[in-house]
Amino acid sequence: MLSTFTTLRRVTQALRMASAFVVLAVMLITGYDVLMRYVFAQPLEWSITISMVGLVAIVMLTVPDLEAEDGHIGMDLFYRGFGPRQTAIADVITLVATFVFCGVSGTAAALTSVHFLTAGMRTAGTFNMPIWIGYALVALGLLLAAVMTLLRFILKRQGGDDA
Repeated sequence: MLSTFTTLRRVTQALRMASAFVVLAVMLITGYDVLMRYVFAQPLEWSITISMVGLVAIVMLTVPDLEAEDGHIGMDLFYRGFGPRQTAIADVITLVATFVFCGVSGTAAALTSVHFLTAGMRTAGTFNMPIWIGYALVALGLLLAAVMTLLRFILKRQGGDDA
């Protein structure tokens, strides 16, 4: 179990680094578009579409690693005052809610992505990008986050607090 978690953790860290490169790319595209639009009156027809998908990628590529390292925002004001039993109950409730949300939403995004891929649907406008790409990013991020949530919880319960 630990080796699976460690391997997937490397994947999530690589996705997080890819997200950093997407941040840089979106920043450069936006800067170039602003220059072209307001200085040369020739806006890029593809910058908004690429930036929208880039913003989805930035979030969805970081969510699994954030979940793997338990680095998300916590409501520890109450949690710190819990005893061992209440802490265990809160952990299970959080696990179930996170796992169900990520699993159901990720599955819905994956099915939607497949639908758009098979239908050949593309964005409107002069720069027609396949719609399935954004949904595939959402599916990847949420389904991997669901797996990491479950693995981290199991390892924590087995005594591997470094998970």
